[in-house]
This record gives sequence, structure tokens and C-alpha cells, in this order.
Amino acid sequence: MRIIAASALTLALSACASTPDPIVEDRSRCDAYGFQRGTDAYANCVLTQDRDRERRYDRQAGQRPSRPERPYSSEEE
Repeated sequence: MRIIAASALTLALSACASTPDPIVEDRSRCDAYGFQRGTDAYANCVLTQDRDRERRYDRQAGQRPSRPERPYSSEEE
């Protein structure tokens, strides 16, 4: 019984360790593009990466977008 519990725990922990964090991937991609952290351009890059990832997930799942399509702007409607 202990072997089964230990195996299950190991499997669960290894799954958590191998799951990439999307925000880390977004930031790494923006770093690779040459954006400087702390700038508006960097923030826009990360937001764009997040939006594009959501769209890819939605297309893969065959669903409508999870949030309404709205252009990014600084003006309130």
C-alpha cells in the first residue's frame, strides 16, 4: 500500500513540476524579443502574448473566445 501511495505522490508532483507557467513563457518570449522589463512596451508585449495564447486555446478547444473581443485602449467606454 505504501508503494502505491508513494508512486501516486511522485506522479502528482512530477506533473506539477513539468507544467509550464504561461506568464513565465510570455515574459521569456518578450525578453527574447528585446523588450526591457518595466516599460510600457514590455507590458504590452506580455498582454499580447497572453491574448494570443487565449485565442490559441479557444481555437484548439473549438469554443468561442472566453472573454469578449475588445481592443486594448486607455480610454474608458
